[in-house]
Amino acid sequence: MAKHLTDKDISNVCELLDDWPMDSKLTWDRLVEAVAHDYRLITTRQTLQKQIRIKNAFTEVKALVSGNSPKAIAARNRHLPSSLKAAADQLEKRERTIARLEAENNKLLEQFHTWLYNATQHGMTVEQLTEPLATKQQK
Repeated sequence: MAKHLTDKDISNVCELLDDWPMDSKLTWDRLVEAVAHDYRLITTRQTLQKQIRIKNAFTEVKALVSGNSPKAIAARNRHLPSSLKAAADQLEKRERTIARLEAENNKLLEQFHTWLYNATQHGMTVEQLTEPLATKQQK
C-alpha cells in the first residue's frame, strides 16, 4: 500500500513536474518512477492523482510536453543558439513554477474567503477566527 503524501512530498512532486524536460514524454507511470528515483518515495499513480496540486501541475506540463498549448507551439518555432537555449529553458521552467504557485495561491485565497463567509454566516466573528490555537497543558 502506498504511503500518504505529506505537504513536503506534494511540493517535491510539483517541483519535479516544473523541471520536467520538454523533450521527454510525461505519463503517470514515468512520474511515479521519477518520484521513486529522485525522492526515494514509493507511491502509486492513484495516490499522486488524488492530490489536486499534483494533478493540476501534471495536466499543465502534459499539455506543454505534448505540444498542445500555445507556449509549446511558440517554443517549437523559436530557434536559439545553443548558448542561449539552456538559459531560455531555465527561464521557461521558472515561469512555469511561478504560474503554478500563483494559481495555487489564488485557489487558497478563494478557499479562505469561502471559509470566512461561511463562518460569519454561522455567527463566528473575525476575532474568534483569529484567536491563537490553544497550547497543550504540560503535566
